[in-house]
Amino acid sequence: MLRFETFEELGVAAAVMSDMSDGDCGFTGSDPATAARNRERVCGPCSVDPHHLVCAQQVHGSVVVWASESDRGRHYGGSLELFPGTDAILTGARGLPVAIFVADCVPVLLYDKRNHVGGLVHAGREGTFLRVTEKAVAGMRERYGSNPDDVYALIGPSAGPCCYEVNTEMARFFADAGVPVSGRNLDLWKANFMQLRANGIPESNITIAGTCTVCTTAFFSHRRQPNGARNVVLFVL
Repeated sequence: MLRFETFEELGVAAAVMSDMSDGDCGFTGSDPATAARNRERVCGPCSVDPHHLVCAQQVHGSVVVWASESDRGRHYGGSLELFPGTDAILTGARGLPVAIFVADCVPVLLYDKRNHVGGLVHAGREGTFLRVTEKAVAGMRERYGSNPDDVYALIGPSAGPCCYEVNTEMARFFADAGVPVSGRNLDLWKANFMQLRANGIPESNITIAGTCTVCTTAFFSHRRQPNGARNVVLFVL
């Protein structure tokens, strides 16, 4: 399990991402019982009850929602239904565990240290194209008046510019949309960094993990092994 220590040092109760050693932590894999036990092992050190997770039906879109205490348990098979068609979950509720699931898509963690609000963004290539990260930061500004100088962001392990190859037509499409492209390789790290900077967040407040999930074996990767396994990213204020 990877702990995002820079966030925890800022005052976030837990900011972690599971890895291969934790096993598949997704809800939709081939072995639900094992995945449930894996989630328990990840949640345990974070003092989180896995039955209290707040999750979304990730659809590679740009919908941003705010989770409150009344959403506790909103996950696959949980006491409440998932947030439908959602790819970013923000919250101001202390102790409420929000989670996203990734296997190459970019997880972006956000935290406003002054207002003590933040959350998670699931930014694959479609979400990045739709500027989901930018919309999440805008949501923090609109709801809490977040000052960009107080907002910290972390772009987590995901498919890097070294390995995110697409076909020529798609590369041209994303390049025309302003996504950094080198040959046929997309740079979603830089693209999300640019969205954060466009919202005024200082470069010194942005961390890029720089770990490619495709060419390393530390995390599950859909491109490397499309078996449905997922890493969970967990955020708790």
